[in-house]
Amino acid sequence: MSLPKEKLFPLLAMFVLILSSSASLYAHANSSNQQIGTTSIIINDTTYDINTLFTEFPLITIETDDGNKTGISLSELLISTSITCPSCHHYTIQAGDNYQQTVSWSDIQQGILTKEKRTYFPHLAHAYWVRDIIEIEAV
Repeated sequence: MSLPKEKLFPLLAMFVLILSSSASLYAHANSSNQQIGTTSIIINDTTYDINTLFTEFPLITIETDDGNKTGISLSELLISTSITCPSCHHYTIQAGDNYQQTVSWSDIQQGILTKEKRTYFPHLAHAYWVRDIIEIEAV
């Protein structure tokens, strides 16, 4: 017994939609699970625990157009790492989803890193406010 074309095409379309939706949900769930609980950040090839960083550096609050934000100074953080001449570099900040922005040292001096692994630069566009940071690299 075969189905007429009028019934076969809608069933086939529904099957393809269900299959692609399931694959998309699975992929999203797996990428989210990999990022949950990650408390480390790589700074110039050295891994640091975000919680440890927040015990080593004083908290500062900056005023942004999105309200006050509290975190640690990016410049103090980078000065304390193995980067030689921190003011001689630009810095690429990369997120877990591969989004990245590159900023200058003068931008770094005004920015903060929050415990939620997000950068804020009050003088730059929101596109530079990278979230879910996994790495900061001197370039």
